[in-house]
Amino acid sequence: MSQLEMVISQVKKSQDDYLYSLRTQIISNFPNTLKALKIIDNSNVFPKRRKGVNLVPRESKKYGTIYYARFSYNGEALPTKFNTHLSDPIQAEKYALANKDRLIERYLAKKDGRIYKFLSEFYQKDSNIPEVQILSERNRRDYENKIINCFIPFLKNERIITYEQIKKTTLTKYQDYALSGQIYNLEYENKEKNIPIKPQSVSNYMKPVKKIFAYLTRKGEIIDNVAEFIKCLPVSTKDMKPRGCYDLDKIKGVFNKRWKDELSCLLCVIIYTTGMRNSEIRRICVEDIKKIGSCHFIQVKESKTNNGLRLIPLHDFVYKKIKIWVNKVKKNNFIFDKCDGKIFIRANENLANMLNVSKEKMKAENISFYSGRHFYKTLLSAEGLGENIEEIFMGHKVGSDVKRSYNHRDKQGQERLVKKAKQAISILDRCIFIKKL
Repeated sequence: MSQLEMVISQVKKSQDDYLYSLRTQIISNFPNTLKALKIIDNSNVFPKRRKGVNLVPRESKKYGTIYYARFSYNGEALPTKFNTHLSDPIQAEKYALANKDRLIERYLAKKDGRIYKFLSEFYQKDSNIPEVQILSERNRRDYENKIINCFIPFLKNERIITYEQIKKTTLTKYQDYALSGQIYNLEYENKEKNIPIKPQSVSNYMKPVKKIFAYLTRKGEIIDNVAEFIKCLPVSTKDMKPRGCYDLDKIKGVFNKRWKDELSCLLCVIIYTTGMRNSEIRRICVEDIKKIGSCHFIQVKESKTNNGLRLIPLHDFVYKKIKIWVNKVKKNNFIFDKCDGKIFIRANENLANMLNVSKEKMKAENISFYSGRHFYKTLLSAEGLGENIEEIFMGHKVGSDVKRSYNHRDKQGQERLVKKAKQAISILDRCIFIKKL
């Protein structure tokens, strides 16, 4: 060792001894100060962030060296590599970091089919999703059926695996599928031919889809709700077939006769004397029948629209029919809890038999069970009930002045409502029922 090296070694040793002595004094004499300094130091030092990406070079005869990215997810490396299509490692790393979330989500979606799992379970029974809880059981089953049997198979045919792949054009194509009848094949497994669907019926396939996208947007799962931009298909005059209904002279007295099917008679007399919607009839409860003054009313608590929440005058003849039916079947809640579309069809056919109307005539004039609602509307209008009060009884949109005038929550409104109810009942007496002498 040279003399210079010896001098340097002695100086370094003396400095180390001094620093050690100084550090020892600070630790022993100023422990709180040292602790505060460490806290300040730690708050200003950021730990090294792991990029979560590793580049792997691959040789290509056509492009030379191409870099593939490997990502880690939840602390584990994914077993697949993602092609960056870049030969510059710096640019490849930038691309991998910028697209990491998208590529990982796409991989996971393809691997476990998470989008299809969510869609198939969205409308399941006992769901805790508010958008599903407000649906009636019938609508819930219908929406679930259309998502599972129609929308999911359509997405799979389009090779959709993530929400971001569903564009406005995707949903318009889904509308075209329904319109052409291809969607009918998916729903009913009919492989022989396509059965075209009317434009006004295509919305039935879009409603459950729009509810799902509205929920995903609300929860932040997707940014843009592409479904809200999908409009209803235009309806041409040839697709609008007017609904027919029976003449007054045919209906008069038919409910005074004895019917073989008591349920059909009850359902028909309700719709022809109240103008209720089919879905509203299904939901009638015993507790919904109210008495205000000297008149009975059916209170509709759940309907297609807010205007549908209303009180409907109930003729004494119909009220007695309902009471007899309730006592017979011993209903405590819903009077027609197992009433489905087939029962309405049967009721309409039995009414046609009572009126000696053939099926051919019913089809030609488009007369269905729902025609009873049109009959009620036509009857009240033709008999001059006045002030558009038939709109209140039917659940259509009415002016605020009319609503206030017939508000059943105040005494004056109740009196006006009962007065109009008596007028409506007198119209039913003259035109539908035959009074016994």
